Parts: sequence; C-alpha cells; structure tokens
Amino acid sequence: MPANEPKEYDAVLGGKNPPLIHAAVLGGIARVKQRLASPSAEARLAALADAIKYGDAGLEAVTAVLDDADERVRATAAAILGREEQISLLKKGASIWNKWRVQNLLLLGGFLDLSWGDFSGFNLAKANLRESNLAGANFASANLRGAKIFQSNLEVTNLRNADLSEANLSRSNLSGADLQAANLCLANLRSVNFRDANLSQSILKKAKLCGADLSGADLTGADLSGADLSGAKLGGAKLAGANLAGIKLIRSNFNGGNFKGLVLAGANLRWSKFAGACFMGANLRGANLERTDLTNTDFFQADVTGANLCDADFNKATLAGANLSDAVVKRANFLNAYLSGATFNGANLSGSIMKKAKIDNRGIFAGANCSGCSWT
Repeated sequence: MPANEPKEYDAVLGGKNPPLIHAAVLGGIARVKQRLASPSAEARLAALADAIKYGDAGLEAVTAVLDDADERVRATAAAILGREEQISLLKKGASIWNKWRVQNLLLLGGFLDLSWGDFSGFNLAKANLRESNLAGANFASANLRGAKIFQSNLEVTNLRNADLSEANLSRSNLSGADLQAANLCLANLRSVNFRDANLSQSILKKAKLCGADLSGADLTGADLSGADLSGAKLGGAKLAGANLAGIKLIRSNFNGGNFKGLVLAGANLRWSKFAGACFMGANLRGANLERTDLTNTDFFQADVTGANLCDADFNKATLAGANLSDAVVKRANFLNAYLSGATFNGANLSGSIMKKAKIDNRGIFAGANCSGCSWT
C-alpha cells in the first residue's frame, strides 16, 4: 500500500468505515447526530457526551434520543444535562422540556435545582416543574398557565404579572414570593405556604386555597371571588380592598380578623370562628354564617341583607346601624349584643336569644318574625 494512502481506521471525510467509539471525528454536531443514530448502543452512549458540547443544537440532539430503545441511552440522556443545560432547555419551552423531564423523573427521580434562574417573559405553559428548587428565580410576566409546580420551593421567587392560571402549586413553598398582579385563577394552591408573600392585586378567582398558610401575606386589592379558603390561615394578612365575594371559609379560624369594608356577598362562612373580628361596613349580602362564632365582633353599618345567620353566636357583638333585613336568624344568640340602630325588617328571628341586648327602640324589629324569642 502506498505510504500516503489512509489506513483502515484513519478519519476520512466521507469515509465509509464507522468511527471508533471514543475516536475524534470530523463533521461537528452533524457527525455527532449520525453517531446518535448508530445501531450500536455503545456508540450512541459515547456520542451523548460530545453532544452537550454543541450548545442548543447539542441539547436538541440529546432530547432526540429520549425515546431510545435502550434504557441506558435514555437514562444517560436524562442525567447528562447539568444545571446550565437544564436552564437552557427549559427556555426552549414546555414541549421539549417535558419530554426530558418525564425521563428524568422516571429513571432518576431527580429534584431539580433551577434556583435564581432568569425565565422572565418566557412561555412555559404546561411545563412540568414539579419537585424543583426555584427559589429566587425570576418568572416575571412568564406564561406558566397549567404548569405543574407542586411540592416545589419558590421561596422569594419573582412571579410578578405571571400567568399561573390553572397551574398546580399544591404543597409548595412560596413564602416571601412576589406575586403582585399575578393571575392564579382556578389554580390548585392547596396547602401552599404563602407566609409574607406579596399577592396584592393578584387574581385568585375560584382558586383552591384549602389549608393554605397566608399568614402575613399582602392580599391588598386581590380578587378572591369564589375561592375556597377552607382551613386556610389568614392571621395578620392584609385584605384591604380585596374581593371575597362567594368565597368558602368553612370550619376556619379567623378570630380577630379584619374584614372592614370588604365584599363578602354570597360567601360561605358557616361553622367558622370570627370572635373579635371586624366587619364594619362589610358587604355580607346573602352570605352563609350558620353556626359561626361571632362573639365580640363589630358589624357597625354592615350589610347582612338576606344572610343565613341561623344558630350564630353574637354574644357581646356590635350591630349598630347594621342591615339584617330579610336575614334568616333562627336560634341566634344576641346576649349582651348592641343592636341600636340595626334593621331587622322582614328577618326571621324565631327562637333567638335577645336577653340583655341593647335595644333603644323595638321598632327595629318591625315586620320581623320574633316568635319564640326570649327577651328576659
């Protein structure tokens, strides 16, 4: 053979011989893709290590083998991406990300660390971010509609103006997170930690907040209409200007809560504790307060028209100037309550306890059903 002729395994552009598994090859990412298509699983495994050296094109090549017939290849493709590659992959959108994440969870069960990453403005609708560390990450104005982010850490994460409607964040930690003006409509927020979070001006319509911890959260101007807050904690939360119409607060403890001037029309508050709470000027039209503890509460000039107050305890409560017209107040306890200036026109007070109640004028009960009431 002439001295200048290539030997059997020399690298030759356009040559027909397959490359050695760990040999350097010509052709860059195109050649790597050829190796990833090799019938040899060992060759495909070796090619994966080279693929991630080629940036975005390499990422696409890696995700292309996530459906490989060989489990070793799939597992390697799922595990080979480091933090920076994972961040780059997520920014490509939910479709390619979810394909990789499914294998990552299935084969490795990995808890991802994407903390402090910048994803502001990205379209990540329906992205699978479950069981991830997203603390301090920037998702401002991002589209996370329908995303799976449950059991994740989003402490002090920036979610301002983000779309999280219909997303699942159940059992996640969002303490100190910034969700100002975020859209959380119909989101699953069960048992989420929102302690000291900024939810001002956010949209939480019909969101599931059962068991959520909203202690110290800023809900100023938030729309919580139709939301389910049963079992939630709201101690120290700022609710000024919030819309609570139609919410569910069944069997919840809001002793000392401040609901001054809030809209609670049609809210379901039955069997809850509101001792010492302030409802001054609140709109409770048609609300359900059956069997609630309303001792020492302040309902000054509140609108409770048509509400269900059966078996409610108003012991030592102040209802001066309150409107209870057409309310159903059967068997309620008004012992030592201050009722001067209140309106009970058309209300059903049958069987209620009125002993020692402060009443300046019995005329406030004009048109009311007071059968069976105890006055002395």
